[in-house]
Amino acid sequence: MSESPSIAQLLDRFLSDEEDRLSLQQYRACKTVVDMLANYLNRYAFAALNPVDRKEWDAAYESGDSDAYCNLFGVRKLVLGIKPFHEQHLRGRLHAPEMVQEHALSVTSDLADWIASQGHSGRP
Repeated sequence: MSESPSIAQLLDRFLSDEEDRLSLQQYRACKTVVDMLANYLNRYAFAALNPVDRKEWDAAYESGDSDAYCNLFGVRKLVLGIKPFHEQHLRGRLHAPEMVQEHALSVTSDLADWIASQGHSGRP
């Protein structure tokens, strides 16, 4: 069920657009959040996949693609992963400080707005 563009491509494009818009310091902070989101998706989000998608993910991961989730799936899986990233990962696993959580929420809100501005639908 590979989607086009992939999450990895979307995140790269988003960061490229943000790099043109933000100061260097703001861009680095934004990139840190995007990297954390991608790492979360690649390491944990596979657990919520349906059996068909899980089989595709398993095959890619077992063949050595440690970024299989972001390489295989597209905008829908990205959008579906944002809420668990905040609730389960930042708050739960990492116990991130409130300031970090607020910044991450700002970045992922900007990402969602950017996705919509690009004409992509995140609806399942």
